Amino acid sequence: MNLGFRIAHGTMAALFAVSVLLQFNDPSPLAWIALYSLATGACVLGAIKKYACAQILGGIVLIIGLIAQIPYVRAKAWETAFSDLTREWHMSSEPIVDGREFYALLWIVAWMVVLLITARRAITRSADPAS
Repeated sequence: MNLGFRIAHGTMAALFAVSVLLQFNDPSPLAWIALYSLATGACVLGAIKKYACAQILGGIVLIIGLIAQIPYVRAKAWETAFSDLTREWHMSSEPIVDGREFYALLWIVAWMVVLLITARRAITRSADPAS
């Protein structure tokens, strides 16, 4: 994995770690703290070149994120205007909560896909005798 992706994974690990701290005022903090912590760990593993472990943990986070996304997809959480989601700090209504959680899960899932792809490429390159 090139240095740019390792830095990106490290940056995402830091952002996911900050997200852990922001969950303590959430109505369901334990689930979000656990998910963000697992995402943090997967990104740290990718950043420090522990690619096989990053793939395993990243895959687990990806599966959890996809399953957790189901109720938000059913609720059509993406229909809440993005400007409404960022207008205020408080979770003022159910559509706002659902919209924010939908996009949080989407971001986690998307980054786990990036992590899995980059880790796989790194493993493949290290196994290739011509590299």
